[in-house]
Amino acid sequence: MAASTTRYGSPAAAALPAGRREFDDDDRRRRRGVLGSGRLIATAVLLGLLASGGMVWQGTAAVFSSTTSNSGSSWATGSVALSDDDTGSAMFSAAGLVPGNGGSNCITVSYGGDVATTVKLYVGASADASALAQYVNLVIQEGAGGGFGSCGGFASSATLYTGTLAAFTAAKTNYGNGVGTWAPSGAATKVYKISYTLDSSTPSSKEGVSTSATFTWEAQAGS
Repeated sequence: MAASTTRYGSPAAAALPAGRREFDDDDRRRRRGVLGSGRLIATAVLLGLLASGGMVWQGTAAVFSSTTSNSGSSWATGSVALSDDDTGSAMFSAAGLVPGNGGSNCITVSYGGDVATTVKLYVGASADASALAQYVNLVIQEGAGGGFGSCGGFASSATLYTGTLAAFTAAKTNYGNGVGTWAPSGAATKVYKISYTLDSSTPSSKEGVSTSATFTWEAQAGS
């Protein structure tokens, strides 16, 4: 009698006892599962290698870098500062004037700032209810020599204004329209001489009245 060859799924396998066939079927499924798991593991490893390769490439590209710097930069503002030698007194306290009377006084203005500036003179405030200012003639000069209370030794370098007090108070009211050529860039002084005359044509209707003005010097720096 010829020996029969046993093959899975063949008629010969069908002739095996039921227990042996079940064992062979389980063994076959296990081997298929192992092969499938092996394929999944291999695929996962390959994908992991590709991903890690990309990360290594990106990490390697990120180290190409170069910087340069400049340290120690700082910013500080300058200052402008004006003062004068009037010790709180008015330049003029003229009383009992009659047509033709006049006088003068000087004032030293000092600049204590540390930036370049231009100093201007204007009238900061005035009172002229009696309209007397139109008869007060002014001459304003800047220069050197003398000081508050005395113009002895004063030498003019420029005449800033000639005209009536009324016209000056109307036209010279702020830094923008003020008068002056002084442009210090550091500590310096300038003497201003203001002279006045009560016009000889002043009518008698102006007896016993007064007018006043506040002379203001201002320094500005910047655009």
